[in-house]
Amino acid sequence: MQHYMHGWYSDKLNKQMDFIYFGNAGAPVVVFPTTLGNHFEFSDRRMVEPIAGKIDAGLIQLFCIDSINYDSWYNESIHPHEKARRHVLYEEYLIHEFLPYLRHKTGTGYLVLFGCSFGGYHAVNFALKHPELVDKAISLSGSFTIQSFLNGYYDDLCYYNNPAHYMQYLSDPYYLDHYNSKTDLVLVTSDLDPCRERNEFFHKVLSDRGIRHQYYFWDNGFGHDWPYWQQMIGHYL
Repeated sequence: MQHYMHGWYSDKLNKQMDFIYFGNAGAPVVVFPTTLGNHFEFSDRRMVEPIAGKIDAGLIQLFCIDSINYDSWYNESIHPHEKARRHVLYEEYLIHEFLPYLRHKTGTGYLVLFGCSFGGYHAVNFALKHPELVDKAISLSGSFTIQSFLNGYYDDLCYYNNPAHYMQYLSDPYYLDHYNSKTDLVLVTSDLDPCRERNEFFHKVLSDRGIRHQYYFWDNGFGHDWPYWQQMIGHYL
């Protein structure tokens, strides 16, 4: 399987942002790492192997990117508002730097976002905020709230990056129309997943709002870890 390293110094983030990509054809899939992860994580955790046949066949190509989680949500040395502001800068990096590169590289505007655990938060939150840019977002064992990072603080910037909250009250037809006509949302959880209740709650929120999505539940002892996600990934990518 062909894979390549690339990256550049981001003007938005004032830091080097690297990524690794697999394949040369097919639907582009942007993979967000988990909390502790970087662009090497997906391959290091053997998540590419279960879908190698699809990559080699030119059905999909993976772009495994870096996050700035430790500079934003997990940075305990800064104010919660600054955490949210830095997260927004990460989104601006994606919108203004990475996605233009991706469209030029692949020759298509089609876009799939994928993530496990906190990577699932990134995939879903970005898709919900920018549905015109995303065709599909897939979360395995994701969490859709950021309130645990805020130490009781809350403002509009935090609110609009907290899907479990803002989706309860969203009524803008622009977004609702995109969700129900363009952007596919896929939520996957399991019986031993510590994020199970958060997925069930978010599934209910979307259902109550009449928002089209797919919700999958795995039982028989599936937990929140890479061996389980290795078994799941081929069903959704």
